[in-house]
Amino acid sequence: MKYPFLTGIVLAGAVAANAQTTSTVTVNAGTTVRTFDDRLSAMNTATWDGSLTSTDSNNAVAAMDTRIMRFPGGSSSDVYHWQTNLVDGSTYAGVSFDQFETQLALPNHIQTMITLNYGDASVSEAQAWVAYSVSKNYNVKYWEVGNECYGNWENDTHAHQWDPLTYGQQAVLYINAVKQADPTARVGVVLGVGEDAYPAAITSEAVTNPVTHVSHFGWDPIVLATMAKAGVYPDFVIYHRYEQQPSQENDGGLMSVGGTTAPNAATVPGSWADISNELQAELTDYLGQANAAKVEVLNTENNSVSYNPGKQTTSLVNGLYMADSLGYVASQTNFNGWIWWDLYNGNTQYNNGSNLYGWRQYGDYGVIQAPNSQTPATTTLYFPTYYVQKILGHFARQGDQVVSATSTLTRYLDVFAAKRADGSLSLLVINKSIPTTNNGQTLTANFTLNGFTPAAAATEYQYGTAQDTQAQTDTANSTNAFADAAADVQTSTVSISGPTFSLAFPAASVTLLSIPPAQAASSSDRLVNISSNGYVNGTTNELDAGFFVSGPVGSTETVLIRGIGPALTGFGVSGAATNVNLTVYSAANNNAVIATNNGWSGGSQANTTQLQNAFSSTGAFGLPVGSMDSAVILQLAPGSYTATVNGVGTVSGTAVAEVYEVTSSGNARLLNISCRGLVDSSGHMLTDGFYIAGTGGNQEQVLIRGVGPGLSAFLSSYVADPALKLFTAGSPPVEIAANDDWSDSATSGMNAAFAATYAFGLTPMSRDAGLLITLPPGGYTAQVYGTDGPGGDALVEIYEVPQH
Repeated sequence: MKYPFLTGIVLAGAVAANAQTTSTVTVNAGTTVRTFDDRLSAMNTATWDGSLTSTDSNNAVAAMDTRIMRFPGGSSSDVYHWQTNLVDGSTYAGVSFDQFETQLALPNHIQTMITLNYGDASVSEAQAWVAYSVSKNYNVKYWEVGNECYGNWENDTHAHQWDPLTYGQQAVLYINAVKQADPTARVGVVLGVGEDAYPAAITSEAVTNPVTHVSHFGWDPIVLATMAKAGVYPDFVIYHRYEQQPSQENDGGLMSVGGTTAPNAATVPGSWADISNELQAELTDYLGQANAAKVEVLNTENNSVSYNPGKQTTSLVNGLYMADSLGYVASQTNFNGWIWWDLYNGNTQYNNGSNLYGWRQYGDYGVIQAPNSQTPATTTLYFPTYYVQKILGHFARQGDQVVSATSTLTRYLDVFAAKRADGSLSLLVINKSIPTTNNGQTLTANFTLNGFTPAAAATEYQYGTAQDTQAQTDTANSTNAFADAAADVQTSTVSISGPTFSLAFPAASVTLLSIPPAQAASSSDRLVNISSNGYVNGTTNELDAGFFVSGPVGSTETVLIRGIGPALTGFGVSGAATNVNLTVYSAANNNAVIATNNGWSGGSQANTTQLQNAFSSTGAFGLPVGSMDSAVILQLAPGSYTATVNGVGTVSGTAVAEVYEVTSSGNARLLNISCRGLVDSSGHMLTDGFYIAGTGGNQEQVLIRGVGPGLSAFLSSYVADPALKLFTAGSPPVEIAANDDWSDSATSGMNAAFAATYAFGLTPMSRDAGLLITLPPGGYTAQVYGTDGPGGDALVEIYEVPQH
C-alpha cells in the first residue's frame, strides 16, 4: 500500500444541498490557458505488483491512453536496488526494471519516470542505472532523487536522517552523476509545501529568504538554498498531494477541495492553485527568477487519502475527484505533471463507514485490482477511477490547448475545456452532486461557446451512477463487470444546436463531450502533398513527419507515404541514406504502428504495380525496382498520424519523408503537416516541401513555423535559435519570405493563427520563427536551419489557416 504521507489538510463538513440545478457555462475557445502536457495524464506503478506486466495491465494502460508511468513506486523506491531487483538488500522486489520496460512500457509507447533510491543506495548505483537505461534504449527521460525524503516513514540511512541539508548536498551529487551518464536526462528533487513544513532537526541549518529576509528552517528553503549555493539546480521539483487523513474521509470535503481553499489555508495552501503559487514563489525566492524559470513543477502522486485507504478510494466519489483534480491542475496551475497513485495496489479494510458513498466495502488505491482472496472476484476488478481515466484520455494530449471555461455552479458542476489538434473542442463536465453531499441531483448546463462554431453533433463519453450500479449487480451475481458493456464508459451521439445549447448531466457523473468544428465551405485550394528532407542516423536521429487528416465522421483519405533515401542519389544528392525504414503511427490508437515498410518493391507484383500507379497519379517521382526506399498506401480516417523515417541499423545520411493525397471521400483532406529532425548551424537543416492545389486567382493562407525553444516542454535537446525561409518551387527556387524570431504583436496576427489552427502556443518574444502568408496555388519549400548556439531538434510546421 501507499506509505504514509501527511499534507496537514483536514477537511470537515459536507457540501450543502444546492437549490440551483442549472449552471451557466461559458467557454472561450480563443483564450488559451496553457499547452497540455502528456505528463498530466500519467500513472504510478510499483515493482512489488506481480500483475504489473500482465495482459490485463497492458490492456488497461492502452484503454486509458497512458503516456507516462512512474516506477518503481512510492516509498519502496528508497529501498529498491535495480541491479539485483531486491529491496532492503535481501527481499525479492517483484517485477524488475527490464521486465517493466520490455513487457509494459515499451510495447505501449510509454515514457518512464524513475524514482532513484536515496534511502540506502549510493550515487554511483544511480549513475549506473541511468547508463544502463541509455544502453538499452529505454525511454527514460525523468529521474527523481528519492521519494518523500522529508518524512520519517521513508527509509533513510544517512547520518542525519530526513535532513534537508543532507538531502540538498546529496541532490547536487545525484544530478551531476545522472547528467554525466545521460546529458539529456532531467533530474528532479523532492519538496513539500510551505517554508516551515517538515523542519530540520538541526536548527542551525535555518536559512534566510533572500527576498523577505525572514529566517526559515523548513525542508524546502534549506534544500533550495543548499543547491543554489552549489550552483546546481534541479530540472523539476516534486510535490505529492493526498487530500484527507485516514478515518477522517468526508465526501463533501473531497468534492470541494479542487478549486477552493481548505479550512486551514493559513498554514497549508488548500487549492491546487494555492499550492502551485506557493511552490513557484519558493523557487523564485531561493533560486532567483532566472533560475526558477527553468525549473518545472510536477505532482507525481495524487489520491484521496494519505494512507490506510477505505471504501472512498474504490467508490465513484474518488473517480469524480480524479477528474476534478486533473481539470484544476491543467487549467489553474503551472504543474506540468500529474501522476495518479496508482495502477495496482491492494485490498485494504479500513474506513468503510456508512457516511461514505459507495458499495464496495474495502479500499484500494489502484485503478484496477488483480483477483485475491479478500474479494469475491475471480477476475481483475476495474474501479470507477479506471473508467474515469479512460474518459480523461479523450480530454487532451500533448500539444493540445487548454482553454478558458467557467461554470456558475462550480463545486457542484465543474467544466474544463481543451482544443484538440484535430480541431475539435473537448468539454470535461463533472457533476459532483452525490447522495451524501448534494442529494444526488441532475444538473443542467447552458453552454455558450465563444470563438468556436460546433458541428451539429458531438460524441459523448460518460460514466456515473448507472454504470457503477451495473458493476455492483454484476459483482453480486459473480459475473465479470468488465465484460458487461453496460458497466463500461457509455459512448453516444448528442445533438448540438449551435454555439449556444443546453445539456443535462446525471448526478455523480463524469462526461466528456468531443465536439468537432463545423465544416467550412469547401475550397479548391488545399494541401495535397508534403515532403520533409533531413538527416537520419539509425534510430538516433530520424525524421518524424506528422500530418493531420481533417473531415467528418465516415470520411476517408487515401494517402501515399514514402521514405526516400537511395533514390536521392539520382538527383545529385551526396550522402543520401542507403537503406531507410518507414513506420506509420496513429495517434487515435495510442500511437500504435499501423504500417511499416523497408524496400518498397519487396512485396507482391500487384502491390508494386499499385504503388507505381500511385507514384504516377500523384506526380511523385518513380523509384527503382529493388531499391531500399520505402512506400505504403493507406486509407485513413480523420485524425493525427506520424510517418517516421530512419536509417536501417547504423545507416546515416539525407532522407526524405513524403505524404501525398491519392484520393479522398466525404470532404476529407490534409490539413496540416510537421516534421521534427536535427538542425544546427553547420549544415544540418529541415526542408519541407508542400503543394497547394487550386485554380485561377484563389489564395490559401498558411501558417509556417520553425520551432526550437518552443519544444522545451517536450524535449531536452532543441535548436536554440532557428530561422525560417520560404521558397517557390522551381529551378532555381526563389526566396519569397523569411523570419528569424516570430512576433507576438497584436498586428502580426500570429497568435490568432495559432488559435485558429490549434497550433500550440509559443512564449512571447521567443527565438522561434514563424510566417503567416497568403499563397496562390503551386509548390513551395520551407527551410529551417540553426543560426547560432547549440544544435538540436527542430520542428517545421505548415498549417492551412481556416477562412470564415
